[in-house]
Amino acid sequence: MSQKGFTLIELMITLAVLAVLLGLAAPNVAELLRNNRAATEINSFAGMFAFARREAVQRAQVIKIQGPLAADGSWQVLRSSDSLELRVFPALASFAVSPAGVKSVEFDSRGQLAGGAAVSFDLLAKDSELNCDVYNRTLAIELSGAASLRKRGC
Repeated sequence: MSQKGFTLIELMITLAVLAVLLGLAAPNVAELLRNNRAATEINSFAGMFAFARREAVQRAQVIKIQGPLAADGSWQVLRSSDSLELRVFPALASFAVSPAGVKSVEFDSRGQLAGGAAVSFDLLAKDSELNCDVYNRTLAIELSGAASLRKRGC
């Protein structure tokens, strides 16, 4: 009579090969997660300015972005007339914003920068495992209110 199934040796060899493959893949998965987290933070930071500009146009009011706040490093989107908080964006965990210190950016009711001067922020990787040539960015906000991200070296 023939029996169907696996022998103990075949099962052990299969598990050993699977363990080796998982051991090789684990560092790549960790790097992928770290890189995705960094890209998400960059996009969220740029999205904050797009949100504030859109709110300024929709509400026909001056909208201000202020941050990073000393308590937790978060950024606020406020209505300038009465400082009503519209939204809070979390602190950046993987990046430092340069120049340091509390910054304020205002968009007028047409979605343009109020204040008459373009603004730029440098996002510099804090994590030494993030490749700074790949992830460092400069976020430039033109007088028209349009925000653009550009690569920035180490």
